[in-house]
Amino acid sequence: MALANVIEQPAATASSPRHWYAGLDGVRAIAVTLVFTLHYLGARTLAVGWTGVPIFFVLSGFLITGILYDNRSELHRFRNFYVRRTLRIFPLYYFAWILILLAALLLAGQWRPIHFLWLTYLGNYIRLIAGNKLPDRIYTFNGPRLPLEIGHFWSLAVEEQFYLIWPFIVFHLRERKKLIRICILTIVFVPILRAVLWKLLPENTLSMDFLYRMTFTQCDAFLLGGLLALWLRGPEKDRMLRHSNKIFGVSLVLFVAAYLANNHWRLGYLSTSSGWVSTYGFSLIDFAAAGLILCSLRPSSVVSRVMTLPPLRFLGRYSYGFYVYHVPLQPLLRHSFQPVLKLFPAHVRSFGEALAVALYFLIVLFVSVCSYHLIELPFLRMKDRFTVRDANPGAQDLTVA
Repeated sequence: MALANVIEQPAATASSPRHWYAGLDGVRAIAVTLVFTLHYLGARTLAVGWTGVPIFFVLSGFLITGILYDNRSELHRFRNFYVRRTLRIFPLYYFAWILILLAALLLAGQWRPIHFLWLTYLGNYIRLIAGNKLPDRIYTFNGPRLPLEIGHFWSLAVEEQFYLIWPFIVFHLRERKKLIRICILTIVFVPILRAVLWKLLPENTLSMDFLYRMTFTQCDAFLLGGLLALWLRGPEKDRMLRHSNKIFGVSLVLFVAAYLANNHWRLGYLSTSSGWVSTYGFSLIDFAAAGLILCSLRPSSVVSRVMTLPPLRFLGRYSYGFYVYHVPLQPLLRHSFQPVLKLFPAHVRSFGEALAVALYFLIVLFVSVCSYHLIELPFLRMKDRFTVRDANPGAQDLTVA
């Protein structure tokens, strides 16, 4: 069966129609749902939800590397890439920050100068600079005194820093084999670097998720996705897709085995700052994410059929806004519905809490859909206006047998 759905990229020229792997919307949906469970269910899910972030990193590396490689011969490749990324990412991000700043003003938020680093996509360094986790929120002194949660923006900062560096490497080298070697070396070297840093860094630094939040300790996730994109553009593509189920299954089994072994074969809290996770655990999650992506590209696979279910594709389409809004909305939603939950009898309160979480999910999704059509989409429609169309001899047809 032919795999004709292609990532967001030109087929022959910069003006050619763009295609999309349908299953990747489902991958986004899984990732953002995992992150949602972390912030809305917390310890009740053993904090496994943070694994959605590495899935996003691998997926981002896959998509961005494909776009960069296919457009490496465009005359205006830098301009087109950064214009498109800016129009896709900045409008929603800074609109959310306008709302946060207005809320901080109305609620007498305790704004600290270091918070401005969030506006420059350097928020992943804030904990290291401050020496604590306080800059992850803005505390308020008026109204209900709800903290304005902003700590989740660190992952967007890591992605932006990756976008600033990787295009120069791809556009400079251009050759697929050279880029593959860089990806493999990074995938091998970074876990070793994390292990060394785990031994050398003070405990306080490690406890603030230093190894989880730094671009140079997470770049192997992006380049694992990049490696997939490059392999799918060469003779390795058939073999990779044929063995996608094995890659996904083996990686998932190894991660679960490592998790159980490090918790003495019991269910336990999955901490991003634990020794095994901070060293090789991230890599196991990344490989499982890579396997999930590969499986989603095969229309004949069970995973692909699940990933292309309409509800997952719908959520995946709005996953960026969902991720941006779900954390700042959490304190407000909990504060608003807590009085209602207290009305439930004690023996059914857990059922009421489950209903509340489902309602929170729907509210965040509704806000994300509205934001997409009112804020994001008008800017996305400007892409062709501000990019330069020219012949693109480097573009490839990624139809896979």
